[in-house]
Amino acid sequence: MVQRLRLQLSNSVGEFHKNKVARGPFKGLSLSTDLQWGGGLDKGSMILGLYEQEILNLLAEIPAKYRTFIDLGAADGYYGVGVLVSKQFDTSYCYEMTERGRDVIAANAALNGVTDKVIIRGEATREFYNDIPADVRDQSLVLIDIEGAEFDLVDADTFAAFSKAMIVIEIHDWLVQDGAGKMAKLRADAASTHRITEIKMGARDLSEIAEVYSMPDTQRWLLCSEGRQRLMTWLRFDPIEA
Repeated sequence: MVQRLRLQLSNSVGEFHKNKVARGPFKGLSLSTDLQWGGGLDKGSMILGLYEQEILNLLAEIPAKYRTFIDLGAADGYYGVGVLVSKQFDTSYCYEMTERGRDVIAANAALNGVTDKVIIRGEATREFYNDIPADVRDQSLVLIDIEGAEFDLVDADTFAAFSKAMIVIEIHDWLVQDGAGKMAKLRADAASTHRITEIKMGARDLSEIAEVYSMPDTQRWLLCSEGRQRLMTWLRFDPIEA
């Protein structure tokens, strides 16, 4: 019942805004009607600029020296295409393990006229960074959201390869065995190259979104839901060598 209502709300918001992001740094981003990630449940919050506001705010404030966006677990390309539409980055690499996801990324890139700026690749391997020139890595921001696989993919070699880059990882320590131990190792692996900041999922302010004023409370706040199992945490890794 809840999922059905979330989908109805998302579709309603999508229709109202013609599937185009209306607020936030990705304003103007057109979204395919065939989103595969989450079955389209998050489309409404994406269009209203509510989805993962913590990351949106981070992207809006990063230094201009970061010109390449590298997205591991790119899903539908919301970030990989969005950062190009917003002109925050010049190029994006989108790693996505599912064929359907890669197809949707390509569709979203074409829909927004940035096909020539998006490099679409399959599942990232442990040494995925070797496919990216060193000078490109040095001016990159890497976003990783791979549902617990971050602990197997990212190690000291990864941080060394991106020693001049910013890295942001969505943490899923509860999905893996010995999550506390793997978190400790992740922090230790980064200690010599990056400063670490923890980001927690915060509040959402709906007071400036006129479209939701007439909605009942339940529907209005359900639009903010990202269907999470728990409060999310991201780790931000800034290079020590600035």
